[in-house]
Amino acid sequence: MPATHSKAVPEKNAETTNQLRKWEKKLRYAKTEEQRLKAERMIRIHTPKEKKEVPKKKELTEDQLLDQMVRENKKLRKNPEFIKQQEQAELKRQHLDRERQLTREKIKGDAKERKEQEEKEKEKQLEAYKLYKQDEATLNEHMDSHKELLTEFSEKTGVMETLLEKHKGNKKKAKKDYKSQTTEMCRFFEYVICKISKDKEIPYDDAKTLYYDNVCNTMEQNVSKDSLKQLMASL
Repeated sequence: MPATHSKAVPEKNAETTNQLRKWEKKLRYAKTEEQRLKAERMIRIHTPKEKKEVPKKKELTEDQLLDQMVRENKKLRKNPEFIKQQEQAELKRQHLDRERQLTREKIKGDAKERKEQEEKEKEKQLEAYKLYKQDEATLNEHMDSHKELLTEFSEKTGVMETLLEKHKGNKKKAKKDYKSQTTEMCRFFEYVICKISKDKEIPYDDAKTLYYDNVCNTMEQNVSKDSLKQLMASL
């Protein structure tokens, strides 16, 4: 029995991956209105949109740009909003200028006042220094006069001999001790005389005479080999 050959069964068409062709086919075979509308909608979705060429903007020359700026500037000058902004900007500028001017004036005023104050302070210091030098000269004069009186007393009482015995013949130490005690006594004399002048409301010279008389009386009563400190204690 001869062999029979079976006929190959054709395969079902594979579904296309091209969505546009797919929906165009569905539109051709659409049986209902609903299928037709859906196919048309999907075709619109998958139909590539044509790209419109954007015309290149023409480049302007420098003269054209300048003319354009002039025209725009003229338009702006007539624009109420622009005019308002310009007025506000001008008011703000004037306000800032005024503030800067006031600030400069204040800085200058403060600097001038500070300089005047410094000059017044220098004048006060100079005046105080002059008074100090005058007082210093007067004080030195008074101290010298007190030293004369104390030197006279020291010679009568032999204070240096006493100090030499105290320092075991060391002249340098004895002179240093004598000078220290004399200076201390001079300051004490000056303090007492000034106090008498103030308390009794009498001139300095009168107070000095009064105090010196008291000191001289004390010296006459204490003519011995006492130190200057003993004299101060007795006064």
